[in-house]
Amino acid sequence: MHTLILGKERIERTLARLACEVDERNQGTEGLVLFGVVPKGILVAQALARHISEIAGRSVVPVPLDLEDPSQKPEDVTGKVVVIVDDVLYTGRTAHRAVAAVCEMGSPARIQLMVLIDRGHREMPLQPDYVGRKLQTKYRERVDVDAEEGLSVYLTE
Repeated sequence: MHTLILGKERIERTLARLACEVDERNQGTEGLVLFGVVPKGILVAQALARHISEIAGRSVVPVPLDLEDPSQKPEDVTGKVVVIVDDVLYTGRTAHRAVAAVCEMGSPARIQLMVLIDRGHREMPLQPDYVGRKLQTKYRERVDVDAEEGLSVYLTE
């Protein structure tokens, strides 16, 4: 069974809200670095960056964070506010690896985690700073972010 959880328009409204939260919590976007976890988190980060740029009046360019590519050239994050963006937070293992990867790039002033969907069932002691939607799921269910025609979120049993 494939059930639509969030459609394109709802996701756009959600990302606009999250962009306002990021801007407010960090008193603007000066020194802000957005990392989008590859493959789907970067798509969410790109959409989020558009909204942040509209609010802040200056361009915010998301950086792909590929946890499977050790040859990725590190960004210097020393003294900056880093927001790690991913599509779905489940066990927390990917988020944990993303935080470790960012820490290897320098000493950021702050690291924040933003997810479009938080489905619970954490195995790591991580909590997101920004959540698009909390979704209670069963272990056997899957949450998929589809990027075919804009972003959409589906629950699959």
